[in-house]
Amino acid sequence: MVITMQEEGTRFNARVGAIIYNEDKTKILIENQHNKRYMFPGGRIDVHEESKTAIERELIEELNLKANLNLKYIVEMFIKSPKTKYHEIGFYFVTQIKENLISNNFKSLDGDSYFVWVSIDNLDQYNILAKPIQDKVTNNEITNNTLEHIVYREY
Repeated sequence: MVITMQEEGTRFNARVGAIIYNEDKTKILIENQHNKRYMFPGGRIDVHEESKTAIERELIEELNLKANLNLKYIVEMFIKSPKTKYHEIGFYFVTQIKENLISNNFKSLDGDSYFVWVSIDNLDQYNILAKPIQDKVTNNEITNNTLEHIVYREY
């Protein structure tokens, strides 16, 4: 059972995401769900599941990928869409892999999405849900493993 609560006009999620760089840190792997929205690979945390266990599970389920992951960001996001206000707490982990491990336009193993490698120089052309993380990657601000807390509000 995933950690999600929903009432009319509002929704709360607990999520994990992976900031996956290629070997020379010129590209980042992003996920496209249903040709609508982009996000960092990951998913929701299950009840009684630790965040690191959740991201490890999600990467295996979607990409058959095991990687050395370091927790970099805890993000509280308050995002609005036309019908819903979203409150999300996200745990974002950083890793680096060889680009050839995941082919471009790789369809997830569960069939819900596909993954693309995007040049960091072009990342700002994508509307990624985790906007504060996208900004950190685009501005080359991920330079160490120091844990950071970010609050991002649209409402």
